[in-house]
Parts: sequence; structure tokens; C-alpha cells
Amino acid sequence: MSQPVRDNLVFDAVVVDFAGRRVSRAGVEQPLEPKAFAVLALLTAAPGRAFTREEILDAVWGHRHVTQGVLNRVMSLLRQALGEDAQHPRRLHTVHGVGYRFELPDADAGTDAGIATHRDQSEAGDTALRSAPASPPVPAAARPDRARRPWLGAAAAVLLAVAALAWWSRQPATPTAAVAGSPSASQRPSLAVLPFADLSQSRDQQYLADGLAEDILHQLAQSPALRVIGRTSSFSFRDSREDLRSIGRALDAAYLLEGSVRRDADRLRVTAQMIRADDGSHLWSRTYARELRDVFAVQAEVAADVAQALSVTLDVARFSRERGGTTDVDAYERFLRWRSIGMRGQFDAEHDRERLRLAREMVAIDPHCALCWDALARSLAAVADDLNEAQAGALREEADQARDRIARIAPDSWIAQRDRANALWREGRRADALTLAGRLAAAGPPTHERVWDYTFMTYAMGHLDQTTALVEQVRANDPMLLYLSRDLQYDYTASRRYADAEAEYLRGRTLEGSQQSPDFLAFCRQLAGKRAGGPDRLRELHARLLQTAGFDTPFFRDLGAALDDRDAMRGLVRRALADPAYGGGIRAADTWTGIADALGDADLAVAGIRATLESAEGFARGAMPQRFYVALWNAPYSDVRAHPDFKRLLIETGVADYWRQTGRWGDGCEPVGAEDFRCR
Repeated sequence: MSQPVRDNLVFDAVVVDFAGRRVSRAGVEQPLEPKAFAVLALLTAAPGRAFTREEILDAVWGHRHVTQGVLNRVMSLLRQALGEDAQHPRRLHTVHGVGYRFELPDADAGTDAGIATHRDQSEAGDTALRSAPASPPVPAAARPDRARRPWLGAAAAVLLAVAALAWWSRQPATPTAAVAGSPSASQRPSLAVLPFADLSQSRDQQYLADGLAEDILHQLAQSPALRVIGRTSSFSFRDSREDLRSIGRALDAAYLLEGSVRRDADRLRVTAQMIRADDGSHLWSRTYARELRDVFAVQAEVAADVAQALSVTLDVARFSRERGGTTDVDAYERFLRWRSIGMRGQFDAEHDRERLRLAREMVAIDPHCALCWDALARSLAAVADDLNEAQAGALREEADQARDRIARIAPDSWIAQRDRANALWREGRRADALTLAGRLAAAGPPTHERVWDYTFMTYAMGHLDQTTALVEQVRANDPMLLYLSRDLQYDYTASRRYADAEAEYLRGRTLEGSQQSPDFLAFCRQLAGKRAGGPDRLRELHARLLQTAGFDTPFFRDLGAALDDRDAMRGLVRRALADPAYGGGIRAADTWTGIADALGDADLAVAGIRATLESAEGFARGAMPQRFYVALWNAPYSDVRAHPDFKRLLIETGVADYWRQTGRWGDGCEPVGAEDFRCR
């Protein structure tokens, strides 16, 4: 029996005609592909419900091999049809880390939009609602992982990130705090995307040429730093014989993008070029050759790449010249690759060397890119940490030279000022360092690059809740990055929010990158009895960790045979403290600390913390980099924070002096009289 058809859905100026499978806005029918309409029908059938991307793909495409890029493109088409702004949605919302949700207006809230009732759900929507699992819970936000292994700290502080370049290139450049709102139209570069030409032999690919141009236009239009001429105006010059300068004047566009599409069987060739409208000079061009297994996936991929390249060339990309970045597409692409490696948590020696290679190429391509020199300095320091002292000296000297280069080419940049804040920290002027770093973090967009060194400082001083809030802001911009998820798990753990740490661990398992640190946190949580499951789950985590390079040590191998005997495990920790070579070297002391703490042994845990700190550069003279201080706060299960030797460490490292000087005590710590203090 056929399913009843839903009544029309009316909201704002939009009418969704389910019988006719069409959408009109302000009386004008909007072009929508069948799959796009099916997605809209699915979402509107259950307003308020967050559908995962997998649920949508399964319900509409029926388990066929399609990529996330296809869905991204369809959502872009829906937003165009509904008149939605992706950055300020009214109805069609992105649920970061999950999927999408459609909201209907409240008919009782005085809205002038009438809402037609539904007689029944569409077949696709009904099927999905019956068979799809409930959407997974989404944590409030993500924080930094402060417990990353201290010996990986140099690499962990690296500017990194990435999820997917296609997704990232769609994100608008956030204006700095010094600028009120978006730039005025007269200040923003203006660009028109002209209709692409179909050069296929049979001239039957105009739909693809138009779709590609529209997708590029839509993505560029999301940047508040760029003024993009509307589709109707720019497409009115289809097949025009006017020269480009005349078109630029007619559209009031400083730049024009033109291109062509040629299809030959299952091969697609796309050419795009950007031109200055005033003199016809070429600024950027690229040719893409692709196999055409999924035409819409290819279209989304090429559109994302073109939009990113144009944003970089016009200096309105996320890492613009103003933010220390580059206007050279090749340098920018290398920076994104370099950043992505770190945001996937890949801090092994091989990836350290790959980052160093990419950083050297960046500065060779664009020697005026401050972020590129910063990447080089950090990469040199990371590789130096992988070598013995005799080999590391030259690399550290080169890293200092890279920092000096930043001070020369961009002395007033936030990067140079952030380096100054780090220098103040090393000089023992922690209050001054925090003040300067905090001012820089508040004065610009909350990017990982700008905020991260400051979060290490706040975490080092025991301000765990403040650190969490800072990283939540960063993660709101990059919700799909494993590095930020991992940091959040450490922050939740340090704050003893174990249920939140577990929820984020489960979410983070779906993200791309190294799961070594999250698995170790889960192992300790399991050992401390803060995680569901019994001995089998503990053994499963142990076996998984044992397969990774950082845990393939005599200590951790022996631990596997003692998981049912807590006294035996304590004995193994004592052996590692007495013989660091058995434990995997002093750089692995945080592993011994974590296990001792999870076993509830504060004496062993504080001994592990001291071993870590005393091995750190600058400990004896009170000049440790802030990344080593994280060891103080990564042991939440035992009573280590109330331990007398923990108090002595807070004094020796200068943390207690900072508290007394500023009156800003760490979370869970407070003064006792004029001379003493306590932590819990």
C-alpha cells in the first residue's frame, strides 16, 4: 500500500511541497536534486532530532559507497535553497561531531510563519526513525590533553590540526578582537565566480560545470573577509563575448574566477584560473584530473580545493598574512599537512622528521611567513628531542635562529609576542608571562596556534577549569580533531570528571589519528575502578597499548602478567623507579606515575612525578618550559595532591610563589595562614 503523502511544510518564506518534491522560497522555485530533497524530507520528518551523517547516508543513499563530501555538498545545496547562513543557522543546524538537525519555528512564539501539520512521515524518514540507533551523546566541548607524555611535549605544543581540508576550507576567517564585526564591503576584496564552460565533446556536462561553479561560490561566500558577487549577477554573463575587464566593471568585482570542465568517459578534467579584473593578469590557476566514480564527490573535492586556493591567494584564508600566514598556495598546503600530522597525535620520530621536511619547504617557498618559521622552530625542537644531546645541539641552535628570524620579519606580530611570553616564563617571571600570553589569547581568534602556549601556562599553575574553558573555545572551531579530543580527556581526568572523560574517549575513538594516549588514560581509569567493565577490558587495553612503540618496554610487558595482582603491579612500579632502563627510560616516568596513581599509591605516584620533573630541562634553576609542569596535575586518583612531597614540588617549581604573589590559587588548593597552604 502506498504511503500517505505529507502536507506542505511552510515556514518563514519557504514552502516545501512533498507531493511535488519541490521547494520554493519567496515564491521562487529553488533547484534541488532528488537526493537533496530526500535529505530535507528526512530531517523535517523529525524536527529537533540530530541525525548522524551515517544515518542520513544510509537512509538516502542506501548503504552505497558514497563519501562524506557528497553529503557536505547536498547540505550546501539545501542551505542555498532555504536561504540559510551556515554560520548563523535558523533552521538547518550542524551538530558538530554528529551530523545535522532541522528546527521548526515555534508557532506560538509570535512568528509569522505558518506550519502545515504532517499527516504521516515520508518513507525514508519513517524507515530511518524505526531502524537507526539513537544519536550518541555529544560532550559539551573539548579541552587540551595536558597529560601527554612530557617527552612528547615539545611536539605536542606544535601548531597542528586538521580534520579534513575540505571541511576546514569552508570555515570563515574569524575577525580579530581589534576589529568590530566583519570588514566593510569597501574593505573586502570582491570576486565573481563566472559560469564554467563545458568543453566535453558531446557538450552534455553543463550541469556539472554549473554545479562546480555554484559550489565554489557558496564556499567562498561564507568568508566574511571576502565579498562574493551573487550567482544571478555573475551567471548572467554566460556565453558573453565581453572582455573580462568589462565584466569586472559591470559586476564591481576586483577578481574573476573562470574555468572549464571536460569529461571523457570516466575521466574528468577541470581547469580554474583567477584573474585581476582591472588588467586581465593571471594570479592563480590549476588543472585537476580525476576519475569519475562519484561525480558529486569529485565536484565537492575540487570546489573545496579551489575555494581554499583562492582564499589563500586573496589573503582571506584562516591563516592570512595578518595572522602570520602566507598568500602562497604551495606554502599554505604544506602548512596544513604539517599541522594535520600533529593534530592526529602522530608524535613519533618518523613523523617528526616529516614535519621538519615540510617546515623547511615552507620557509623556502615563503620566507616572510612567520607561522612557517614558527613551524620550523617547533619541528627542529621536536626532532632534537628524538636525538642524543651531542646531535641535538645544532638543531636547537637552528631553532633559536628561526625564532630570531620571526622577531626580525614580524616584530609586532602575535607570534613574536607569544615567544616573548615564553621567554618571560623561562626567566621565572610567570605572572608577567601569563599576563602577556592571556592578553594575546583574548585579542584574536581562538586558534590552537594562538592559544595553546597560554593553556600550558594556566594548566601548569593548576588552573584546570580555566584551561578547560580556553580549549573549549578552540575546539568549537575544530571539533573533529583527535588532538583536541585527547587534550579534553586529560583535562576531564585532572578535574576528576571521569564520566565526561569516558564519554569523550568513546567519541574520540571515531576520529583519525593515534589513539595511544587516550587508550592509556582509559587503561588507568579502568585500573582505578572509574570505568565500566572488568579484568577482560583491562587486558584488552593493555594488549592494544603493547602494540605501540611507546609502551613496548620490559616494565609494561611484565605488567600484563600482573594485572590481577595489585601488589605485584606496585612492585613493578618500584622496580621501574629504581631502574629507569627497565621502565623504558626516564621519559616514560609518566607511565609509572599514572599506574601508581590509578592503584591509589600516592607515595609511588609522587615519586614518579618527581622523577619526571627532575629530569626536565631547567628544573634545578627554576626555568622549566611550561609543558613539563603538566606532570603535577595528571595524578587525580590517589591522594597525591595532599602528599607532603607534592607540596615540596609545588614550592621547588615556583608554583606556590606564583599563587602567593597573585592570590590566584590552583583548583583545590588554598592558603593556610600566612605561610602554609594545602591541596586536595
